[in-house]
Amino acid sequence: MSIDPWVIVLASRDSSQVNEAGFVLRAVGIEHTLTRLEGAWQLSVPAASAVRASEELAAYHAEAVSSPRHGTVKLDELESGWTGVGAYAAVLLVAAVAANQDLLGQPWLAVGRLDVDRVLAGEWWRTVTALCLHVDTAHLAGNLAFGGFFGLYAGRYLGSGVAWLGILAGGALGNALNALIQPSGHLAIGASTAVFAALGLLAAYTWRRGFLKATSWRTRAAPITAALGLLAFLGTGGGAEGGSVDIIAHLTGFIAGLAIGLLLAIGELARRPGAQIYAAGLAAGILVSAWSWGLIAS
Repeated sequence: MSIDPWVIVLASRDSSQVNEAGFVLRAVGIEHTLTRLEGAWQLSVPAASAVRASEELAAYHAEAVSSPRHGTVKLDELESGWTGVGAYAAVLLVAAVAANQDLLGQPWLAVGRLDVDRVLAGEWWRTVTALCLHVDTAHLAGNLAFGGFFGLYAGRYLGSGVAWLGILAGGALGNALNALIQPSGHLAIGASTAVFAALGLLAAYTWRRGFLKATSWRTRAAPITAALGLLAFLGTGGGAEGGSVDIIAHLTGFIAGLAIGLLLAIGELARRPGAQIYAAGLAAGILVSAWSWGLIAS
């Protein structure tokens, strides 16, 4: 009595890859077995089925490459994104201490808050400095959490320097638009305008880069649709001075972020040599210049 020998058709340390291949063989009725040897998983089939098994796995792999599962296209990640989140948290925490303690004897809140009348009179720095100030710990914690989350993924796809320069620009532009819309006497503080700019930037970038390229138009619009849903859900909670919600600032920040995300998706700015360092330096320069100008003017 002869025993039909078994042949290894796939070996990998990735158990999910081997299990997936096993599902493929099971679906086409090929007998197989899965074993583990020295940390690697091995998928074996009877020698008589080896050729067919290899062909089925090759065909499955080719189909998966040409038509990705769920229609998604993997977006390149430039880094982990945590560097930018750390810098964002540091700026907000330092600003919170400075404002609460009147550091250096300066009225940080009065100098930095968004005052529509003063912005329209030429105090442009308030569109930037207002992003750093918060009403209380809950307000600060919310913007740290949501801003850090959206900024983390923006940083992964665009690099921390380029992503956070875009978020800062979106927040400042959103505040500028808000100042043009709001009535005289309107005051506001908070990073929420930049948080929604980050959401808009991330949605526009992933959509424009074809994250769902191999799908119907309805599915391709999913990043924008999801972002609009988050805007509607999150944009009505917490943000402006005095406990009221500056919904218009959330909307203008989101729109500004969408525009910046589309612009960043067109070219390859984030991948150019030195782009991250230059962008991070520019973002830091904008923050320092805005606060310096405001403190000197006060």
